[in-house]
Amino acid sequence: MNAVLEKQKELEEKARKKQLKAEQKALKKIQKDKKRAALRSYPTISLTKNAVWYIVFFLFALLFTQALRSTLSSVLFIFAMLFPVLLFLYALTSLMFVSESNAVGAETVQKETPLPYEIMIANNGFLPYPFVDADICYPSADGVHCDLKRVSCTLSPMGTYRIRDNAVFHYRGGYEIGIRDLYVYDALKIFRIRQRRDNLRPVFVMPRRPILITEGEGAASEVNTTEVRNLRGTDRTELTEIKEYRMGDGLRDIHWKLSSKTQDLMVKHYGMNACRSICFLPDLGTRYTDLLKKGLYEDDINLCSADAVVEMTIALMLSALRGANNVCSLLWYDRRAADTVPDSVREERRRNGEEMPMGYAAEVMYNELDFERVYPYFGTAELHDGTLSPASLARFMTEGDGVSYYIVTSRLDAGLVTELQESLRDYSAVVLNRGLNVYYFDPVKKITDPETRLAHNEETEHLTAQMRAAGINVVVFDNVKMFGTEFSGTGG
Repeated sequence: MNAVLEKQKELEEKARKKQLKAEQKALKKIQKDKKRAALRSYPTISLTKNAVWYIVFFLFALLFTQALRSTLSSVLFIFAMLFPVLLFLYALTSLMFVSESNAVGAETVQKETPLPYEIMIANNGFLPYPFVDADICYPSADGVHCDLKRVSCTLSPMGTYRIRDNAVFHYRGGYEIGIRDLYVYDALKIFRIRQRRDNLRPVFVMPRRPILITEGEGAASEVNTTEVRNLRGTDRTELTEIKEYRMGDGLRDIHWKLSSKTQDLMVKHYGMNACRSICFLPDLGTRYTDLLKKGLYEDDINLCSADAVVEMTIALMLSALRGANNVCSLLWYDRRAADTVPDSVREERRRNGEEMPMGYAAEVMYNELDFERVYPYFGTAELHDGTLSPASLARFMTEGDGVSYYIVTSRLDAGLVTELQESLRDYSAVVLNRGLNVYYFDPVKKITDPETRLAHNEETEHLTAQMRAAGINVVVFDNVKMFGTEFSGTGG
């Protein structure tokens, strides 16, 4: 029996060492790729490695002149002294003649929609420039991000170099396309002249507006009909009575036609209808950054998860706003909101050694027109570091009763479940009316390691059952499918 246990421990130790070795190998590969992808920037004027050959030539000319003491050797020495000056002046002429242009089809584009762009470097002079390097930022082949790459080209007199293509971005967010720096060399590549251009065009890629199709319990595209109703306003389509004008009545409610007949101001009054208040709390944290270092997930798992969360939130909000009398509140952590803090407050916190916290954005929508106003801002929201939980956003709500909470996240962990269970004391009325909902995008398809995928599925089932047992509605989906999508406004 002891021998069997020892053998089992030995096998487990070997498996653990093998797994650790694979993780270290994957981490080294990631670091190596990052180091290789990094571009070195040079000063405005610098020398290349070819300058060493010029020094050798200059020393040879000096020794040759001293040895022969002839007219020919003196001419060679003078030429060796003036030659780099001529090459330097030749390279400086590029500041007058070399130009660049950058054209992008649109500043805002829908995800998965082709976007034409053209980057051009032109030589407007009569001198050729055989060695030109350009740091160009353009979409990667996989459409995940924009890469900054160094491209070498040759510019003949009055010639041009073009990069023309159609970009298809697979993930929403902000991108840049264009030229950052130009490096022009002389004919022997001794001098390098850097031209700082920073001609980068911003491109905002907007998320889709899908109707989500899920398998299993419930439909993710439907809003619960069991939400608590709350009196929040009036439905101005239902006229109840006409009364005389009183102090405080709105001018737009005056019935001018009837007032002209009665010689008194008459005001239209509308009935009060109930409406539902729904609060959406999307999770835009980078939940898999630490795990990516182990090489067990695909590199774009954070981008894929964030896109799914945003599109799921959009689908739920549109479904709610198209319903009767729904008021939607949207809260999410956004660094851009923190940037609106006054400079005086920011400077005071900096003097006190306080780090500027991540801000949060809040929007209230009563109809689809309000959604169109919020859509460009929310659609391009950046990811944060993942330490902020979406459940913690609920504390910013000024109204707790009669509100249904929709938490949309891309990772279920014990911390989120614990926080939700602790919040049940504060939102007991919400839970009793099944108003606390979790929509979970499961990125299981982005897990490359079979054992990690199995452990992930087991943990997801356990946490899902735990939340449902606590009275929390949970909908799990692993794909966002397009079905009957309508594009309008800035997303068109």
